[in-house]
Amino acid sequence: MYPPKPEKREVRFTKAAIKQKTKFGGRTVVSEAFVKPGATNLVPKMHVKKGDLVKIMSGSVEMGKGKTGKVLEVMPKEGKIIVEGINLKTKAAKPKGPMAPGGLTKKEAPIFASKVMLFSTKSNKAVRAEFRKKEDID
Repeated sequence: MYPPKPEKREVRFTKAAIKQKTKFGGRTVVSEAFVKPGATNLVPKMHVKKGDLVKIMSGSVEMGKGKTGKVLEVMPKEGKIIVEGINLKTKAAKPKGPMAPGGLTKKEAPIFASKVMLFSTKSNKAVRAEFRKKEDID
């Protein structure tokens, strides 16, 4: 009856650090960090470094909104960070003998880096990354 519709391949770009995904309808989502012309380093830049003091700006109170903590690990490919004492997840473990007792263990889980801001102890408030030198933050 009708001729088949031509297959269209739509490519959308996002700022988020994600690997290429094909979504429903043949739409491809690609991170802008991975398609920059002539780019040799395909890892997005992060505004925080390991050891920085940060304040959690968004999220739930249970996750740690409003709290401050030290950055333990930075994962630029995923766009996530791990902050000391923030976003604690509880995991149950079975006992595996006398050397490894079981029980509940709490561990920090990664959160998106966009949820945090640098914290300045000098002015005692959250600041943008551009003020790193002005506020004398490492």
